[in-house]
Amino acid sequence: MIDARPRDDQRRAAAASAALIVLAACVPYVSTIDDYFLQDDFGVIHLMVRRSWTMFFRWFTMPWMEDIWQYTPDEIRPFVALSYVMTSWWGAASPVGHHVLNIALHAVNGLLVMQMARTTAGLGREAALVAGLAFVLLPVQVESVAWITGRVDSMPTLFYFAAFLAYARWRAGSANAYWWALAWYFAALFSKQNTITLPVALVAYDWLVGRRRIHLTWAWLRPYVPFVLMTIGFLALRYAVVGTVVREKQLNAEGFRIFLDIMVRHTARVVVGHAAAVRSGEWIALALLTIIAIAGVLKLTPAERARLAAPALFFGVVWWVLGIAPIIAAGYESPRHVYLAAAAWTILLGIIVEALTRTIHSVRWRRLVYAGATAMLTFYAVQLWSVVGQWNTAAFVSQRAVAELEREVLAAPPGALVIVGAPVRSWEWALPFAAQPPYTGSDLTSRVSLITPRQLDCCPGGWLDHTTRTLRGWNEQVQPGPVIALYFDPVTGALSRRTETEYPPLRGIVQALLQNKETLALDRSILRILHELVAPVRPTVR
Repeated sequence: MIDARPRDDQRRAAAASAALIVLAACVPYVSTIDDYFLQDDFGVIHLMVRRSWTMFFRWFTMPWMEDIWQYTPDEIRPFVALSYVMTSWWGAASPVGHHVLNIALHAVNGLLVMQMARTTAGLGREAALVAGLAFVLLPVQVESVAWITGRVDSMPTLFYFAAFLAYARWRAGSANAYWWALAWYFAALFSKQNTITLPVALVAYDWLVGRRRIHLTWAWLRPYVPFVLMTIGFLALRYAVVGTVVREKQLNAEGFRIFLDIMVRHTARVVVGHAAAVRSGEWIALALLTIIAIAGVLKLTPAERARLAAPALFFGVVWWVLGIAPIIAAGYESPRHVYLAAAAWTILLGIIVEALTRTIHSVRWRRLVYAGATAMLTFYAVQLWSVVGQWNTAAFVSQRAVAELEREVLAAPPGALVIVGAPVRSWEWALPFAAQPPYTGSDLTSRVSLITPRQLDCCPGGWLDHTTRTLRGWNEQVQPGPVIALYFDPVTGALSRRTETEYPPLRGIVQALLQNKETLALDRSILRILHELVAPVRPTVR
């Protein structure tokens, strides 16, 4: 009779590892579940609450954001669009459903990283657990989880991971997994365009990890052809719908130089948990980690060294490069752009743990290795809590600003001019959406003339014309309404206000804004009003 206890023990160990990753992915983000909308969230949700899931197939042939930013975005993302429609069912003005899904996606991605470490890197359970925990605890991931709009990176990453893992399982002998790989890749492509790198990743995986030599024969090419054809079809559709393949206009020498600078900062964000200059203590810790890792690798048997070298090269170099390369076409820098690429570093950490524990036979020293890994995870977790706290603060300020703005506008005489200054971290690209349903009971912009600094406007390209028209329309009224300037503290959300009744020169200062014909000059003038006339002076600490 076969003893089933070892198998049961393995199942319990696997369940415990999965539970640890889910807890590590969820607990730090519990405080974000009711965090209010921020920045792009206002425009995205404003549009999606008015759309039906029945538009899913139409989104394959049109930009999912339509023209709400006053330009045609080159983004065909039906799966992401559908997810926002569905999470909006929780309540049009409620952020809860959106945050719950974001956290769930992050937890699943952590589980997939652990499974990739087991299946494709061949790591033991403990080392794979380190990889999965590191992925969910990296501070760089916060933007993709705590920010509702960050889902545009976590969701395609889930599909990318699933497609890669299914392909690896097919190579390991699971016949049906190949078709799942194609299905997941289809979903990845139509969630975000940066996932087009998967076919290259599959070839590199087969070559480096699977040790399948490259032969330009049909037998060698056949597994990759459906992935390549799907990619070509996706890019052709992009060109037909939005007029660009991979934002090729940004692929120039200057764009490449900027990309290299961004890549250095992203590497620091992932490895040390922040984008600031690496501190001396962190350099020392990284140097020690490198020395210890090299010493561990050198002590491995030639067979073990060869077995770990291939996945180390694949994830440590190829996956990182493929994951970060699409940033060259992004046009801007954001931590969430390395959400997918971050798996490279976390699985490499798992490989280091595996190498060290295989060379050490003393139970005491192996425990020391796991203690070191735990210390590194704790280092990430501490920074993670801090970054999550910053997003909590930004959301609190955003919610308070919406409520106070609505109260001020409803109390103001119709036709008044309201100048609004809120923290960029809370309201970048937020207006006019934040002043309209579902966030407010009525469209506040139809009651008063509303102007803001350029960064708070949804459409910076048209901000100058819009602001000038708004000022002119207010000034040309038979009897222009009063001027009300509002400023929200970036830490507390406390409202500071000033009207022309309290400061009579304010009306003349605002009327003088019409003399500014350039974007930068007008923006600076509005900011000067908010910061010098409205914002309270903070006491200097000596």
